[in-house]
Amino acid sequence: MKHRALFVGLTTIDIQYFIDEIPVANTKIKTDIPDILVGGPATNAAVAFAYLNKTATLASPAGLNAFSSFIDQDLNRVGVDHFDLAYGQDFETILATVLTSKNGDRTIVTHNPKVVDSTISPQKLIDLVEPQVVLIDGFYPEFSLECVRICKERGIPVVADCGSWKPQFAELLNYIDVAICSADFMPPKCKNRKELFEFMTNMSIHSVAISNGGSEIDFLSKEKKGRIKVPEVEVMDTLGAGDFLHGAFCYYSLECADFESAMQKAASLASFTCSFKGTRKWLNFKHNA
Repeated sequence: MKHRALFVGLTTIDIQYFIDEIPVANTKIKTDIPDILVGGPATNAAVAFAYLNKTATLASPAGLNAFSSFIDQDLNRVGVDHFDLAYGQDFETILATVLTSKNGDRTIVTHNPKVVDSTISPQKLIDLVEPQVVLIDGFYPEFSLECVRICKERGIPVVADCGSWKPQFAELLNYIDVAICSADFMPPKCKNRKELFEFMTNMSIHSVAISNGGSEIDFLSKEKKGRIKVPEVEVMDTLGAGDFLHGAFCYYSLECADFESAMQKAASLASFTCSFKGTRKWLNFKHNA
């Protein structure tokens, strides 16, 4: 272990089917046995960080349900230490059904999580972990907001996974140092990337990146503005690639102070994960950034 990182947000159970193409309405198709794995934006980011760092810490609700042991075993297997925010409570697992076509595209059907009454306070969590960097994915906003406020006070850098605009980002972004946005992330009144960069600059966020699948990543940091080329691979599956980008960035941001270099290395790992089916097989192979 080199570094300490805390990932706060969503944990899901992903049921992933691999099919030739997305079916039309009112049809039934047969596939091989699906992958059933633990997922979610903050969770997958923690997995990527642990792959590079040997360990990572995740704070998310799992609670008591039919999947409790499965979640524990999966996270333990990939080196992720888990603070269960719903420990000892009955809690409905977030389920996601994923259809992945042969070109690597995926369609996801899921549902939003319920509010959680956390069994550990943000302050105690941060005191115990002593993170060098914290990532939030925007879920469980009350808990996340208190975490980022504490980080702001203590000078702990915070990375935001901005996958899609959520109302809570209006307040969360006041405490963010780095925002990694998908092409779909558009705050109200923003219509393009130029306006998004301006919005983030006005929020005093010092480094912003906008990813777009296999296309170049646009970025704006304190040092410069530019584009990062995403390495080309034979795409087998894109599920979790953005999450892995975020987790890898957290690691490389602690390895090197240069934002562009950290993002370039993270993009290399994210592309690498796309050359494998599922969100775990790539963990068995070595990647050289």
